[in-house]
Amino acid sequence: MLSRFTAIFLLLLLFWSCEEVVELDVAFDPAVVVVSEVAPGRQARVSLSRARPILSQSPTEYVVADEVTILNRRTRQNTALFLHEPDKDTLNPTVEQFPFYLSREPIITGGTSYELMVKVGREAPISAITTIPQQVAIQSLNLIDFSENIDPREDDKFNIDFNLSFNHNSRTSASYHLIFYFIYAVQQGIESDTVLLNRLQIPAVENISMQFPYTFDFENGVLIRGEDMSEGTHTIEGNLSVNFNQEDSPFPPELWVELRNTNADYQNYHFNLSRQLSQRDSILSQAILVPSNVNNGLGVFSGYNLDIQSVRLTN
Repeated sequence: MLSRFTAIFLLLLLFWSCEEVVELDVAFDPAVVVVSEVAPGRQARVSLSRARPILSQSPTEYVVADEVTILNRRTRQNTALFLHEPDKDTLNPTVEQFPFYLSREPIITGGTSYELMVKVGREAPISAITTIPQQVAIQSLNLIDFSENIDPREDDKFNIDFNLSFNHNSRTSASYHLIFYFIYAVQQGIESDTVLLNRLQIPAVENISMQFPYTFDFENGVLIRGEDMSEGTHTIEGNLSVNFNQEDSPFPPELWVELRNTNADYQNYHFNLSRQLSQRDSILSQAILVPSNVNNGLGVFSGYNLDIQSVRLTN
């Protein structure tokens, strides 16, 4: 009897251990992915790549177009963008620099509608339309504290405490993106001379305090939805951290804070992509679709307006 049960158990174990690989014949369209966010006073920039299957491990394929233009739909002025291939970052040689299309000078003004056109070989023309919202203003930016972290295990780590205020008007602003930059100068020897070079670092946001909901952005800073805000002046307090060696910099560094008034396409793209990336490691997470406003392609062509202020960081 025991041998019979043993034989049955081994037979069941054999079937359970069998694994069958099922090939899914799913059609995939390697559409062109467009990412472009335009604003007044800044050169227009457009990145083009190919979409990849969700399980693909292949590197990103960047697209070289026949023509990339941005049309001002009010004045009918059409501006061609050129292919820009950035130089290697000598301080970060392992960071790959990707090509993109760039306007030779700023072409965007506030409150105007723009149309992006991209032509790639014999594929259907790619297009998208966006508008530029009105400018918003940072009313004040104040440094509360800039000091080195006292934890000896974290050398050269500094904390930045600050507050800022701005005025929300629902007639001109629907959503915001608050962005931070840490800028400092370093001395570097080039041949027989010593020169000063400006360096930029994206601070880590340790804590943000405000009276309305916000979401951390996948690139930098926080996203704020205007419909959750009351009219009038609002104050935001924050704590950031940076890695900084004071001995390498002859001048005090600066914190630059940028407040963007963003349109709906910009906000929806950043909000949903941030949510997607924050939970991408969990197989139980609900799928989050990133919206696209691009015809005959994927991605986003969106606009924003901005104000930027700085404060010098002193101990």
